[in-house]
Amino acid sequence: MKYLKEILLIFFILGGIMTSLELIFDSDERNLPEFLRELAMNGTGSVLMWSGNAYLADILDVYFPWTKNSVLRLSVSILATLLYTFLAWGFLVWLWSFLYGRPFHWNYIFNVFGEGAFMTTLIITVLISAFMHGRGFLISWKETLIEAEHLKKEHIAAKYEALKNQVNPHFLFNNFNVLATLVHKDADLAERFVKQLANVYRYVLDSREQELVPLEQELKQLDAYVFLMKIRFGESLQIQVAPELSDMKDLSLAPLTLQMLVENALKHNEASKSNPLLIEVFADQEGYLVVKNRLQAKQNVGESTGVGLANISGRYKFLSNKAVQTSQEGGFFTVKIPLVPS
Repeated sequence: MKYLKEILLIFFILGGIMTSLELIFDSDERNLPEFLRELAMNGTGSVLMWSGNAYLADILDVYFPWTKNSVLRLSVSILATLLYTFLAWGFLVWLWSFLYGRPFHWNYIFNVFGEGAFMTTLIITVLISAFMHGRGFLISWKETLIEAEHLKKEHIAAKYEALKNQVNPHFLFNNFNVLATLVHKDADLAERFVKQLANVYRYVLDSREQELVPLEQELKQLDAYVFLMKIRFGESLQIQVAPELSDMKDLSLAPLTLQMLVENALKHNEASKSNPLLIEVFADQEGYLVVKNRLQAKQNVGESTGVGLANISGRYKFLSNKAVQTSQEGGFFTVKIPLVPS
């Protein structure tokens, strides 16, 4: 309905203006049927030139966006405009033949309105097309800048939330409680616990300004974090990291991604001796790092730290053209994180 209104407005307004100008500058008198025929010709021509080029630009924006390959888009726009102009002109010649009761011949396309008529129409169409495609380019450029700025702000906010999450008082409180218990039971283990806790926070501080870190570093950070969690949960927590991940030295992740995913699994799932929580970490053939945990949902989940999957997804909108994927099937919850080449 919207497009129909636009077409009718262009048909009657532009067609009416062109027909009126012809009446003013042409001394020949016209009766009503002649006037209607000229209105039909001028109105149809206006719709084909204006609306047709606008819709052509919209279609090309979908299949050949300016932001992906501007040279290809320009080439396709020129060819599409020339082809469209020829077809539109052919339709106008057929319409003229129909309205004036003349037999249609293809050679009419170049001489029915005068020898220079086709070239004049072509020039006008190219100008209109340039305006429409230029408008599309400017709109795409503006949207890209707005989206880039939005993603940048999202990314900065997500990095801040990730850092804030790791200095969360609950995380410190739980680990200090574990440490207080270890000091009296096993001094050597307590010393290792302190070192690994220090490693966790050193990594948080060292990586806070980095967009990406090598997968190897993330795995070392995960080892330190898992050590802390294993002391706390014991055999209630089972984490299996695929050995081949250590060989992927040319791939990177956003800092703290693995730690946050394991933390998210622990937060939302029960982990007990009778029902241990299994978490698997491996890479698939599609270039994703997969973190998969058995679904053992807690009945009462504690207060959210405010980050988790939303934080990770927000960061990867800025870092990769692949999206973070989540799924829940077969009794498992799976998160797939794009691996970014270093």
